[in-house]
Amino acid sequence: MIFTRIRQSLRPGRQLPEDLRHNFIHLLLDIGWYGVLNATTMTFLTIYATRIHARADQIGLISAIPALMTMLFALPAGAYLKKRSLSKSAIRLGIVHRSFYFLLVLLPFIANQQKQVSIILLITVIMFIPYSAFSMAFNALFGATVPIEWRGYYAGARNALFAIVTIIVSLLSGFLLETLTFPLGYQIVFGMGFVGALMSQYHIARLRVPPDEANQQIKDGINEIRISMAARIKNSLRIDVLKGPFLRILLVLTLFHFTQFLALPLFPVFYVNELKLSDQIISLGTAIFYVTMFIGSMQHSRIVSRFGNRWAVGAGMILLAAYPAILSQATNAGFYLAANVISGFAWSLSGTALFNYLLENIPAESRPAYLAWFSLLANFGVLSGSLLGPVVGNWIGIVPALVLFAVFRAAAGTAILRWG
Repeated sequence: MIFTRIRQSLRPGRQLPEDLRHNFIHLLLDIGWYGVLNATTMTFLTIYATRIHARADQIGLISAIPALMTMLFALPAGAYLKKRSLSKSAIRLGIVHRSFYFLLVLLPFIANQQKQVSIILLITVIMFIPYSAFSMAFNALFGATVPIEWRGYYAGARNALFAIVTIIVSLLSGFLLETLTFPLGYQIVFGMGFVGALMSQYHIARLRVPPDEANQQIKDGINEIRISMAARIKNSLRIDVLKGPFLRILLVLTLFHFTQFLALPLFPVFYVNELKLSDQIISLGTAIFYVTMFIGSMQHSRIVSRFGNRWAVGAGMILLAAYPAILSQATNAGFYLAANVISGFAWSLSGTALFNYLLENIPAESRPAYLAWFSLLANFGVLSGSLLGPVVGNWIGIVPALVLFAVFRAAAGTAILRWG
C-alpha cells in the first residue's frame, strides 16, 4: 500500500511532456540528495552545538547568520544575476556554498569543544555569503524550467521524495549517533551531509534551461550596459515592487518567517537540557515529522486545487502553532513525538504551498527583482525571530516563551488568511 502511494505521488495524473521529463528527473534527484543533507547536518548541527554546551543565543545565531547574510546580499544578488546566466550562477555559487559543509566534518580535529562553537559560527558566516545569489538563481531557474500548470505537481512530488529520503536517513543517523562514540558519530553524519549537498548540486547542474530564458539573460545584460550608474541602482532596488497588493503579501510572509523562527533556537536546548532526549529519539521525531509530511503532501494538489495556495500557507501556519504549544507541556519523549505528528501535517500544507503562493503573485518577466525583495524581508523575519527568541526565553523562561510563540504562530497564520 505505502509503496503504491509512493509511486502514485511521483507520477503525474496526466502525461508528462517529453521536454519536461529530463528536468523532472533531475529536480527529483536534486531534492532527494538534499534530503540526505537535511536529515544529517541540517538536523543535527544545532543538537551537536548544544551537546558541546552552546548557549541558546549561540544556537539562535546559527539560525540568524544565514538570514543576515542573505539580507545583506539579497539586493546586490538581484543586480548580479540580472546580467548573468541563471544556470551557470546556480552551479558555481552552489558549489562554493556547499563545499563548506566538509569543514564541519573536521571540527573535532580543528579545536576543542569550547572553540568549536565559534568556528561553527564563522563557517556559517562565510558559507552563506554566496547563498543569497545561489538561492535566487535556483528559484528563478525552477520558475523558468517548470511551467506554471505543472508547478503544483512538481512541488508535491519533490516534497514527497524529500520526506521519504529524510525519514530513512534520519533513522540511520540516529542509529549511527547512538552506536558510535562521540564525536565520531557526528563526523560521519556530517560527512553524509556533505556528500548529499554535492550530489544535489550535481543534479542542479544537469537542468536544461529553455532557449528563450537564455536569450532573456543576454538581453538583460545588454540593457544593463546601456543604463547609467544611478539607473542601475534604481533598477536593482525596484521600489515599484513594493507598490500594490504585493507589499501586503510581503508583509504577511515576513510575519510568517518571524513567528516561525522565534521558537526554533529554543527547541534544541529544550530537547537536550530539559527533556534529556537521546539522538536516537530526536532522529525518530524527525522521521515521524516527515512521515506525516509525506502523507500530507500526497493530498497537496487536491487541497490546493480546492482551497488555493494562500489558504494552505495560512492554515498550515496555524497548525504549526501546535508544536511549541505541545512541547511546552512535555515531560517525556511522548509529547515530543506527538508534536512532530501534527507539525508534519502542518508543514505539508504551508511549506509546499509557500513558494507557489509567491510565484503566482510575481510577474514572470520580473522574477529576480520580486524574489530579491521577498528574500530580503523574509530573511529579516528569520533574523529578528532567531535573535529575539532566545532573549525572550531567557527573560520569561523557556516554557512560557514556547506558549507565547505558539500564540504568535497562530496569529501569523490568521493574518495570511485574512490579508494575504
